[in-house]
Amino acid sequence: MKPLFALVWLPLLLTFAAAAEGEVTPGLWSYEANAALGPVPMQDAGTHCVDPQMAASSYESLLNDINPNCRVIDGANQSGGYHFTLRCKGGPDGQLTGLLSVDGGKAQLNATGWTGTQESNVPVILSASAKKLASTCS
Repeated sequence: MKPLFALVWLPLLLTFAAAAEGEVTPGLWSYEANAALGPVPMQDAGTHCVDPQMAASSYESLLNDINPNCRVIDGANQSGGYHFTLRCKGGPDGQLTGLLSVDGGKAQLNATGWTGTQESNVPVILSASAKKLASTCS
């Protein structure tokens, strides 16, 4: 897994989480993500098919599936969306605190945190958006 504790998987999480908890139906979603690992910018874009099983999953379950070393230590639906803190231990270590908001066929994820070791932490900033393209994936 990359040192960013699976940052590569977070844009896909956005599409998974957009369908979680009954807020959005399954189908084909597009996503765009911008991130910074310290001074290093990263971008990703693509599409992902959200199936009925993903659509039935909770936000916490999806976040916990990013990396076996990562767990939601705080998460709740509050005003504005799902607020969460994700902590990773056991390589690589890190923590992200963020907000996922879903409105119909659109979703937005913003999170900040760090990765690295106790001696050397690197800041992480992530912003990702997703929108539903079609109700089927074919």
